[in-house]
Parts: sequence; structure tokens; C-alpha cells
Amino acid sequence: MNDNEAGAEGITIERPWSREEDERLKRLWQIVRDHSLMLGDFTLTSGRKSNYLFNLRPTTLHPEGAAIIGELIVEFMQKNDLWAIGGLEMGAVPIVSSVAVCSYHMGWPVNAFFMRKKAKEHGAKQLFEGWLPPVSEEEPERVLVIDDVTTTAGSLLQVVKTMRDMGYVVDTALSVVDREEGAAENLAAEDVKLHAILVKSDFADLLKQNG
Repeated sequence: MNDNEAGAEGITIERPWSREEDERLKRLWQIVRDHSLMLGDFTLTSGRKSNYLFNLRPTTLHPEGAAIIGELIVEFMQKNDLWAIGGLEMGAVPIVSSVAVCSYHMGWPVNAFFMRKKAKEHGAKQLFEGWLPPVSEEEPERVLVIDDVTTTAGSLLQVVKTMRDMGYVVDTALSVVDREEGAAENLAAEDVKLHAILVKSDFADLLKQNG
């Protein structure tokens, strides 16, 4: 049974996992709560002001947190027949690394990569690092784009546009934590469906304590 959430404009954020049915979700929620939820005054990447912040690096680089996230995403990719995953640096880097390792051990090895914010100015001058699947006009590869936290999905949309321009099919996005502040709607406008492992409302009681 999926827990699905309606975004600010009524667009559904797909919740492929349920904390009531999957103990891993309960544990991941605890790790995010203890290590990645910060209260205070912050300016987000989108430019918005917020009295809380999800800094997911301590979770995506946490041994148990990384393993849980990797397992969940590989299961998601198996169910949706997705063989490639990538996102924008830096949020996507530890996630795709965990997914790559988990995918091997789970018997579903995938292509994992990340996209730089701009191409390197030296060396190979690459925009992408990792393993990109070959581009095929006859059977274009479907790519799962991911981010650790989504607010307005600006980072995901940047990857979506670049990948589509290269000839890949991108219709599915996944976030570890979605702030429920427009990402689903902005992605839907580009025909991309957002899925989230956790969302802001999962932490509602904690955020209420901060006003």
C-alpha cells in the first residue's frame, strides 16, 4: 500500500514505501530526524527562507542510512524497469554511489552517474562522471533522476533538460526528502512524475515545536 501525498497545487507525490509496512522506513526517518533535520533561520538553494533545513549529507553518508536508501531505490528501479540513475552534484553523488553498490549485491546492476554543475575546465572536460548508458534512437534509455532534497526541483529539472537533449527518456524522478513546496508541480509541468521516500509532513510534529 502506497502513502501518496498531494502537493501544494494538488499534484500527487508518489510514496512507493510506507513506514507502517517497512521497518527500513522507520529507521531512515529516525536517522534523518537525528542527523539531518536542522531548526533555525536558513536560505535554501531556491532562494526561499525557511525556519528548518534538511541537510541530507549526514544521512546519505551514514553507513546505515546509505544502505537503506540504496536498497529502497534499487527495489524501485527493479519494479519500474529502470537501469540508469543520476542527478546533479553534490546531493546526488553519495546516493548514486550507494545505489551502484547495492544494485550489484542485489543482482540488478545499474548505470550510475552524476552531472556536474558545469563541465570541468581541465582534463577530459566532462559534464558527466560515472557510467552513462549508450544513447539509442531505436530504444532510448529511461533514466531515473534523483536528488537528496527537493523544494522547487530546480536541480532535477536541470538534469532532466540535459538528459532529454542528449536523447534519453526522463519521466521519473525520486527524492529522499521532498519539502512539499512545488517540486512535484514543477516536474509534472515537464511530464516527470515525482516519487519521494519521505516528505516534510512526516516530520510535522517536530516542525510544529519550532513554530
